[in-house]
Amino acid sequence: MIPVGTQVELHGPEFLMERKMQGSNMGSNRFRVDMPRFVEFYLQGRLHLDDLISRRISLEEVNDGIAALETGEVARSVIIFD
Repeated sequence: MIPVGTQVELHGPEFLMERKMQGSNMGSNRFRVDMPRFVEFYLQGRLHLDDLISRRISLEEVNDGIAALETGEVARSVIIFD
């Protein structure tokens, strides 16, 4: 995410080569269409979401989990509620 107020510099000649810039919100997904498809891919073993999880933590470990994210020790933690 780009912080609010951040300015981005663009080089004009790039647009002469038929390039364009397009923003997106939440990946510009079509949630009602895409989410069932992603779930099906996951269930079929075609979308490996589990590989994206660096660590599973309990709710009691949430502060340690945030610290690990801030230091770059992990990329993504998931809180497990037992």
